[in-house]
Amino acid sequence: MIAPVLPENEEERLASLHALELLDSPSEQRFDQIVSLAKAVMGVPIAYIALIDSDRQWFKSKIGLCDVVTQTPRDESFCGHAILQDTPLVVEDALKDPRFFDNPMVTGEPYVRFYAGHPLKSQSGHNVATLCVVDTQPRMFTDDDMTKFHHLAAMAERELGMLGVIATQRDMIETRNALVASQQALARELSEAAEYVTQFLPAREVGIDEPVHIDYQFIASSRLGGDLLGYHDIDDDHQAFWLLDVTGHGVGASLLSVSAGNAIRSGQLSADPRDPAALVQTLNNAFPMERNNDKFFTIWYGVYQRSTRTLTYAAAGHHPAVLISREGERQSLGIPGLMIGVVPDTKYTAESIHIEPGSRLYLFSDGLYEVRGGEDDKLLGLDGIGDIIRQANCGDCSKTRLEQVIHQVRDYSGIRESFADDVSLLEVAFVQ
Repeated sequence: MIAPVLPENEEERLASLHALELLDSPSEQRFDQIVSLAKAVMGVPIAYIALIDSDRQWFKSKIGLCDVVTQTPRDESFCGHAILQDTPLVVEDALKDPRFFDNPMVTGEPYVRFYAGHPLKSQSGHNVATLCVVDTQPRMFTDDDMTKFHHLAAMAERELGMLGVIATQRDMIETRNALVASQQALARELSEAAEYVTQFLPAREVGIDEPVHIDYQFIASSRLGGDLLGYHDIDDDHQAFWLLDVTGHGVGASLLSVSAGNAIRSGQLSADPRDPAALVQTLNNAFPMERNNDKFFTIWYGVYQRSTRTLTYAAAGHHPAVLISREGERQSLGIPGLMIGVVPDTKYTAESIHIEPGSRLYLFSDGLYEVRGGEDDKLLGLDGIGDIIRQANCGDCSKTRLEQVIHQVRDYSGIRESFADDVSLLEVAFVQ
């Protein structure tokens, strides 16, 4: 094993790293989303963002690694080598690389074979962190892979650069709150804005005799959010279901969600609404983040054809939907592509599945499963919410299935008042 050398600017690099005040900090959704997206887009079992300290690499966000492992020695790290260069470090087969063939992470858990690490710069221009994707099998890294990797790293680097801005904004907000005496008026205006957004939610008009029953729950958070869901008939044979989630909070996020929702429902988009991949691609080009105050959004969009019982769907940065069969088997639907507005002309892929009678489809926002609970403060996560959804049934006549799901999430998290983020949950029951 060859340990990484120290860069010539190590003292300045460490000063830049420590100025970020990220080391040993709690997990953050914005970094977790990038790592989750990197895992899905690059098709690897392991992804993480590591900060390279003087003698360790510390994981700011990770997926696929042991939960108890928060750091590893720098002299055993791949990332210590990655920060020595300005281009990504790609190791297609670690067993054939003299630097890593006998590395503990290669000979033991997690048995690294493929590694790609992209250096991430601070605002001062120093390589302080890495975005990494790892596989336990050797693999080729194509030019297309490199392009995707650059885009993902740019997102991570942008979040690092936003830390100073966020700190300044926080100071400004605290100062403003101390000086402004009209907080009640501000709260009233935000309440009115939240009420305005709820007016764009669909009316519950599907009757009990219809072959498809639809129900939803929308719980606004204590902060104005960017969730929106909807469903509508495209024609006599096709029905659309969708849920989108704009990054961040505030009036800007809400206005973007309403604009995108109106575009979907009104048919303003040039794409055929029966083609999920084309519609999502058109949304991506219609709402570039540089024209929307650097905001992007995720969406899951599906179309059900009644005559063939076929559900076709596409996802852009959004986690999979959950399909429950009549027998109670759970299936995840949707491979996340890039979020809407991040990279122009992104191509998206649609998938299709035959829907059996008695099946139920669930779309939901991340506010439903990004809650913590239990003695170990464990994240509920996608598997946790999937199990809760699967176990919901109509045996409890006092609550609908969706009410049962919300109740179980509250019990798990201990949340009794407002959630930290909007909670959106849409159920599509295919009765006939």
